[in-house]
Amino acid sequence: MRPNRLKARLEQGKLVIGCLLAYNAPWLVEVLGTVGYDFVVVDLEHEPLNNESVANLIRTADGVDLPSLVRMPCTERLLPFLDAGVHGVIVPDILDRQHAEKVVEMTRFHPIGCRTYYTQTRSANYGVGIDERTWTQETNQRQLVIGMIEHISAVEKLDGILAVQGIDGYHIGPLDLAQSMGYPPKDELERLIEDVVRRIRASGKYVAVGVVTPWGMDSLPKWAGRGAQIFNVPSAWMLTHMAGQFLGEVRAMAPAGQQDWPPIPAIARNPYFTSDK
Repeated sequence: MRPNRLKARLEQGKLVIGCLLAYNAPWLVEVLGTVGYDFVVVDLEHEPLNNESVANLIRTADGVDLPSLVRMPCTERLLPFLDAGVHGVIVPDILDRQHAEKVVEMTRFHPIGCRTYYTQTRSANYGVGIDERTWTQETNQRQLVIGMIEHISAVEKLDGILAVQGIDGYHIGPLDLAQSMGYPPKDELERLIEDVVRRIRASGKYVAVGVVTPWGMDSLPKWAGRGAQIFNVPSAWMLTHMAGQFLGEVRAMAPAGQQDWPPIPAIARNPYFTSDK
């Protein structure tokens, strides 16, 4: 049984900073663990990674003591990743109480849920040296289950969603939420998110809000001050920003008469993730 130091840190009331991984890049997972990220999320909601690649990313993360999660719909495709030893799951677009209950049923063992029973796999040490009943209960305690609130209709049903036991926290998705509201002014969206954060924290669950972008760094202290503990750095924006910024710095060192390169293309910046400053 591999301990979940991510969940332990959350239980201690500490902040955690992870990376939302958009690539089948084991080397990048190793870098993230080596430099000190608290977790990595393999994004299967948006990226076309196959099952074998995901299993190898989970193993790679374990090799550098980096807790791993998968972000994906709660379907039967999730089950092999739970068996492969992933530390948690982030389920997009929770719709209502019934949807939240289905997530718990699929991800937790009895008496909380009814996850399919299988111990001859990596998460159970291949069935070697374990007590099966003890292992299922330890797995329930170890696994981190997070749902995403991404639609205004879910906000309207939030009390019922939060009443479901077995989901540890909720990640609010500002961009999808804004789309479901017809793209309101930023201050209107943030007032709504502030209320959702307050209600989630009042229910005793953990909170994440969006992602931390290079051009919206003040989102971390803002939402941490309101009770959020989980923060995600998107790998794509991290790499494109760093690549362009470092290239610009290198070009600036060239002699003035040799700086005839075309401008570095700008990265698209969604206004909902842009600093207020």
